[in-house]
Amino acid sequence: MHRLLTLDELAQESDAPPALVAEMVAIGAFACEPDGRYDARHAATVRTVRAILDAGVGMDDLAWAISGGRAAFEAIARHYATPAARSPRTYADLRIELAEAADHLPAMYAALGLPEPEPDDHLREDEEAIVRELIRAWHAVDHSGEALTRAARIAGDSLRRATEAWLDLWDATARPTVATQGSPTERAPDGRLLPRPGSEDGSVLMAELTRRLVPWLHERMLEESLNRRIIAGVERLLARANRLPMRTARPPAVAFVDLSGFTSLTIAAGDEAAAVAAARLQELAERACRAQGGRVVKLLGDGVLLRFVDAASALSATLELVEAVSRADLPAAHAGIAAGRVIVRDGDVFGRTVNLAARMAQEAGPGEVLVEEGVVVALPRGTARFEPVGRVELRGLPDPVAIWRAAPATAPRAGPSGRDRPVRRST
Repeated sequence: MHRLLTLDELAQESDAPPALVAEMVAIGAFACEPDGRYDARHAATVRTVRAILDAGVGMDDLAWAISGGRAAFEAIARHYATPAARSPRTYADLRIELAEAADHLPAMYAALGLPEPEPDDHLREDEEAIVRELIRAWHAVDHSGEALTRAARIAGDSLRRATEAWLDLWDATARPTVATQGSPTERAPDGRLLPRPGSEDGSVLMAELTRRLVPWLHERMLEESLNRRIIAGVERLLARANRLPMRTARPPAVAFVDLSGFTSLTIAAGDEAAAVAAARLQELAERACRAQGGRVVKLLGDGVLLRFVDAASALSATLELVEAVSRADLPAAHAGIAAGRVIVRDGDVFGRTVNLAARMAQEAGPGEVLVEEGVVVALPRGTARFEPVGRVELRGLPDPVAIWRAAPATAPRAGPSGRDRPVRRST
């Protein structure tokens, strides 16, 4: 059931002068319900139209676009859930309630990527509740506010990237226009674009799907991640009590995998082909990581950073990925793998191990996987075949590093895999 508001209430809901809202109605930006009231979701429509006006478009020009069917805004409201009612308390009241923890609110809003409310603003009841719970939950374990800010940044960055990427994909695939109100367009036999707005507006259906997808997917991912942590915790507990054998401690490992000649591909085939190649690399990397319990930490344009529980998993997945890239008609991949201590922070990894893997990936030729000597020593015999490269000076590292070239254990023995430049061995 959608909330219905008078024009004055809608104006208050959207922080706009009632006269401006009435003018929007007059030019046909949106209409009232049969009883003369307005769907509360049209607060979003008001904010959109006001943003257009603030960008310098005149009301007369906007009326011309609407009256001629060149632009429409009626469907905007259906992209959003019905907004919660406004709290009777102001933002200043909430700050008083939160006491000293309220000092962290500006940093939290900035990390979320949202403007901080004004003191006399009345937050929606759901926002007020979420802000209160965020502050209390993180303040209970960290009074400095650093953890709260990091948590807000993780959520804000992740959801912003997902939102923008979904909309980018929709724009590229459905080719919506302001006349179709975000819905797909079809081509008539004569080539004209035919809009399909209405109750089956695909962009509206997509918005509704996203609202269901995010909490469902979060629950599934939360269960999977929590289970891994709980299992590891129980195993450590039982091992300390001599009820389970102590697992051999193995350092985590990271791998950088890049596409060779990516710049040349971009110049020769164009940006679109390069973007397709990068997306295909991501898809193959996720598949290889999943098979070995690893994960893609981040995309790097023409490469990926991967994280694994140990060197054996990293090597198996990386060798498979490099081979999969060669089968996928992509530019040859090259990779570097290092094992050792890593600093995990907000979903990313840092430290010497990460830097070492990155430098070895840069040193590797097309089709090559280079590993540091510690990886070779740590792996059981027969895991893979290794060919010594030598002690190599790597940019940014103070001392030469002993590097080996890795290949699958079952592959036929071959020479160096098409290096396009010599390795810089130390003297």
